[in-house]
Amino acid sequence: MTTTPGSAQAWLLRLAPGGAPPEPACPPGTLAAAEAELGPGPVGWAVEVARDMAAEIVRQVPEHGTPGALPPFRRAVEATVLTALHALLTEPRPTTDLVPPEAVAGNAELARRNVPLDRVLRGVRLGHAHLHARLMDALNREPEAATRARETHRVSELLFVYADLQASRLAEEYVAERDRWRRSTEAARRRTVDDLLAGRPVGGGAVAARTLGYDLARHHAAFIITSPAPDPSDRALRLLAAELSRAVGGENLLTVAAGGTELWAWTSWPAPPPREALARLPHLIPERRPLKVAVGPLGYGPEGFRRSHRGAREAARMARLGHTGWLCDYADVATAALLTADPEHARWFATGVLGPLAADHPRLADLRETLRVYLAEGRSPQSAAERLYIARNTVTYRVRRATELLGGPLPPDPLDLRLALEITHLLGPPGATGPTR
Repeated sequence: MTTTPGSAQAWLLRLAPGGAPPEPACPPGTLAAAEAELGPGPVGWAVEVARDMAAEIVRQVPEHGTPGALPPFRRAVEATVLTALHALLTEPRPTTDLVPPEAVAGNAELARRNVPLDRVLRGVRLGHAHLHARLMDALNREPEAATRARETHRVSELLFVYADLQASRLAEEYVAERDRWRRSTEAARRRTVDDLLAGRPVGGGAVAARTLGYDLARHHAAFIITSPAPDPSDRALRLLAAELSRAVGGENLLTVAAGGTELWAWTSWPAPPPREALARLPHLIPERRPLKVAVGPLGYGPEGFRRSHRGAREAARMARLGHTGWLCDYADVATAALLTADPEHARWFATGVLGPLAADHPRLADLRETLRVYLAEGRSPQSAAERLYIARNTVTYRVRRATELLGGPLPPDPLDLRLALEITHLLGPPGATGPTR
């Protein structure tokens, strides 16, 4: 049955649309319940006003009208107008429960689409201003001056209260939904990334692309950004990822939090970029201490996505060993990473090849380093001396002493010896607690 208002509020029940009301956005059950309370005239008026209100909000705040979002937005606006009419008739105690569920649901959709909160609240203010103006127009047609004056004051005050309640409730719900959505989407993205990195099926590239918002059928380079701080700024890590992507001309960026101090990122191109794009990074990006960056090799498709990340992981490991600067490119440490992938096994190999020369002593470290550079320079004492900044005779002496400790002349093919010297150079001798430099 229609609500029986006081005589001053009776004008609300005389509201009617200017012509044939537009197609309603709310479901029939909602409209039937509203008609039972207000009557068909006010409901038709509310549907008409809601249509115009939604159009005005979308005109001034276009984010509300993104394709696919308009029907739920229209429904939220319509439910808000119907709720406001009922509240103006009955004057219930003002609480946030007066905000209709449709408005809360529409607000959640805006949060999931990452529409900024200030734009959401601007829509609320525009909507209430439009509703107030339409109510004032209807009230000004009332014949009794006393009713117009009294109702103008009452409606204006109540609408201000309702607008404030709605803004507060929607802001609170927006923040909660945004946080829930971010947690759920971040968790889904992380699960998909973990499956890709483990080589597990992900239901096809299209499924993964939808979850990640990132096309896998492209050429990829991975970055791993780390911070020594126990609680670094997530924003600082993501900003650096975006800067790295822009610097190499990447057209897409995916970032995934990997613990409190590490961020995984990928950028991609439709065609393979020149290799120099990554090689120039240290010259394009100023140092971001204390942040460190590891760069993976280029790769194509899901396997390239995985391979580039694994390369970045190895580059990050080499950076932790202290053999690189703040930005470590896998291309610069690929051989060293391969040699030290299994540190224990590598040290066994080095000890077996070097024998007494592998012992942990400063003088032996000098002999190993001189022999390593001597072999790298094609067995040229002069070139080794220039590279080490020592006398040529010192090189000759140290090479002779190292050869004696090895138990014989240097082999014609020194591959094993060179590998053993590189391993010890990178990892330190057996029993050492860290790298040699």
